[in-house]
Amino acid sequence: MPDFPHLSKAPIVEALIDFRVRPKKGIGPKELAAMHGRIKDRYPTSKAIRELQARFEVKEGEAPQQAVEQKERGYRFESTDGRYVLQVRVDGFTLSRLKPYEDWEALIDETQSIWGRYVELLDPESVIRVATRFINRVEIPVPMGKFEEFFTAPPIVPKGLPEFVSEYFSRVVINDPNTGAMVIFTQALEPIGPSADVVPYLVDIDVFKEDTFGVASEELWKLLAEFRSLKNRTFFASLTPKTVELLR
Repeated sequence: MPDFPHLSKAPIVEALIDFRVRPKKGIGPKELAAMHGRIKDRYPTSKAIRELQARFEVKEGEAPQQAVEQKERGYRFESTDGRYVLQVRVDGFTLSRLKPYEDWEALIDETQSIWGRYVELLDPESVIRVATRFINRVEIPVPMGKFEEFFTAPPIVPKGLPEFVSEYFSRVVINDPNTGAMVIFTQALEPIGPSADVVPYLVDIDVFKEDTFGVASEELWKLLAEFRSLKNRTFFASLTPKTVELLR
């Protein structure tokens, strides 16, 4: 595994691990609600995740009829300090760590603990998608000069045009042949106010693989460790040495 530099000013604003599952038949919101009782000591705040479904019906000679139906999709639980957010659904599980980020080991330990309780309660048939995602907000001091001083795949302005970029969005999907994983590599500029003292540049790396895994398989955690390495390679490959020094 490559030796990546330690960043004391790591720009991670959210890191998450996500499992999509093939649910056991008959599992619904009632069973999901029982999850809170198993983690309430660490995740006291509970909120329902709801979705709205609108239906329109048109009959000849009548005004269109609209019906709106609200369904519960799952639950969102927040840890006591608000730094962990857990979302549980019939078809999946997502654990997010918000800033300040600790380290990968802490995120994995927490995920394994909570995932075990989810599996005990809902008994899903299998895992069909494994993912980890890291959203980074790199703040470049103003005045910053050219983007290529800081990023290896920066916004490119055609020659002859003013190089004052106010909005930018780039999304590249990469196939990793070693793991069979896909990497969605996204870069974007957040809105910049006239009095801003930094340029907020988002580097969003989503690594995932769709396959079938046992819910208790060690392969899940081995795969996530490989995803972490792939995520790090992608992140550091996107930065110039100048930016790495800025974040040390």
